Amino acid sequence: MILNSIKTTLIKSSIIRLIFYILILTALTLKGIYFLGFTLSKNTYNFNFLLGYSKANPFIYYYVSFIAIFLSFGFLFKEKGRYIYMIIINILLTLLILLDLWYFRGFLTVPSILIVNQTANLDNMSGAIFSMTSNFDFIFIIDLIILIIYLLFNHKHFKNSKINIKAFTAIFTVSILYIGYIPFNVFVLNREVKNDYIFSGYDPMDSARFFSPIGYHIFDLYNVYKDSKPYNLTDSEKNEVKEFYNNKNENLNDNKYKAIFNNKNLIVIQVESLETFVVNEKINNQEITPTLNKLLNHGIYFPNTFEQVNEGTSSDCDLMVNTSIFPIRKGSTFFRYPNATYVSLPNLLEEKGYSTTAIHADKGSFWNYSQGLKGIGFNNFIDYYSFEDDEQIGLGLSDGTYLKQVVPKIKNMKQPFYSFLVTLTSHGPFELPDKYKELKLEGELKDNILGDYFQSVHYTDKQIGIFLDTLDKEGLLDNTVVVVVGDHTGVHKYYNDKVEQLKNPEPWYLDNGDHTVPFIIYNKNYNEPTKLDLYGGQIDIMPTLAYLMGIEENKYINSALGRSLLKTNKSFAVLADKTFKGTVASQEEKNMYIKSLDLSDKLIKSNYFKNKK
Repeated sequence: MILNSIKTTLIKSSIIRLIFYILILTALTLKGIYFLGFTLSKNTYNFNFLLGYSKANPFIYYYVSFIAIFLSFGFLFKEKGRYIYMIIINILLTLLILLDLWYFRGFLTVPSILIVNQTANLDNMSGAIFSMTSNFDFIFIIDLIILIIYLLFNHKHFKNSKINIKAFTAIFTVSILYIGYIPFNVFVLNREVKNDYIFSGYDPMDSARFFSPIGYHIFDLYNVYKDSKPYNLTDSEKNEVKEFYNNKNENLNDNKYKAIFNNKNLIVIQVESLETFVVNEKINNQEITPTLNKLLNHGIYFPNTFEQVNEGTSSDCDLMVNTSIFPIRKGSTFFRYPNATYVSLPNLLEEKGYSTTAIHADKGSFWNYSQGLKGIGFNNFIDYYSFEDDEQIGLGLSDGTYLKQVVPKIKNMKQPFYSFLVTLTSHGPFELPDKYKELKLEGELKDNILGDYFQSVHYTDKQIGIFLDTLDKEGLLDNTVVVVVGDHTGVHKYYNDKVEQLKNPEPWYLDNGDHTVPFIIYNKNYNEPTKLDLYGGQIDIMPTLAYLMGIEENKYINSALGRSLLKTNKSFAVLADKTFKGTVASQEEKNMYIKSLDLSDKLIKSNYFKNKK
């Protein structure tokens, strides 16, 4: 009787421990499905389990296998240690998947391990990060509550478990063999097997879908290691570069825009989250951007300039505006390749005798701006530590105090100068203090994030107006060209789900899928206001400015991936996700421009322009 009782107890304990293992394995597998249920939905803040399951179902055994590898190490622990390990692994993998989800809502892709080098970006960003969460995200932690309750009620059954080498070996080996089956057949045996297309190209979201977010990160670790080795272009790739530039260049005659601002000072103001749709629009008969609207009366305006930033967001715009080179496909260019050499706007203007300065309200560590902008070629970099921190709004220094303090710095610069300025206040989630909310909003718009966006943009627009008026009083505006660009879209990029909650929106409130940012070139004495509706992108800004500033084309035409929007017969842009906007002569030409995204990767990784000198 005693032996039977002991035997029964042991069997019961084994079953309870097995159930615990299966619960964790199932819970983590479901979380991979939950991830797809959010990321594949039209609105990534809403949850669609059936959609996630339908897309994950063909690959579900991959999900299970990757999770089983992590859990298998638990069998190398004994007694409570095994289950403490499994709970900790569950928490860590859950956090990883949640971070992937929040990152996806902001960047429409999953993060690489490379972002661990970007921890400086977390400073002052808690509000923006929390704005990427959803009320539905609680489903990722329900299992943790269940498991803890399960352990509390059955803790006595976990005391006598021993180290189980056989279980570890069996689970680990079977999982590895299953995961390796398809790549072994495809790459070693060259066989055609079911689902071999998942290895046809590397796309982070494809990998997260096929292998689960956990599997994606394992492959990402391998790819990061592989990419860390020095990259040398092959002869074939060098020919590819030459062919691209030969085919890109239009060889058109010069026109009236050539060098019209030769030797004038240049100020570029890169405005946080500024979208084109607010320019020249009114709310209750109130202009949202009265300053920008006035600039159009003495400027050249490109309303169809598409954002092309990738995972480096704002820093990617810094890169493109100054180099006409696409950011790398994975991670942040400024973090990964801060010392790459470019044929850049500051370098080209320095050859003409300009002093060049980049001025950020951020700390230099944010997006590694300090190293990245010096790498681009700016002689001087001024950041947060050079300002009196007398007012903070949202992400950092308010645009009011920042631009006010920039004026004396510009006044003391040796002329001609190029100053590159970046604003902060209109960063999401657009939490502007009430005392600065000047627009009178009514109804649901007053309580919607779109109304908050309008208020923030209106505030920044006003500060730009004060800044320009002050420069004018100092006698600096007559001989200065002022350029205003948006670094990327804002309210539609990150908070479109909340905009769509409006019950009676004006048509122009809604995302039209264009993802455009303003590109305005202003000079006080320019009296031929021009609006050019052709399609372009942020990589076209640098060659456009170079053409106006009197820089000879032969100095940048075979380095810039973009084109001067003032000297072109083409109307197109390639977005970061390889979406093609506009039209070109042929599908072959379209493919060539789409491939320029990957070509840019190779140029940066191989430090092409340094080696070409």
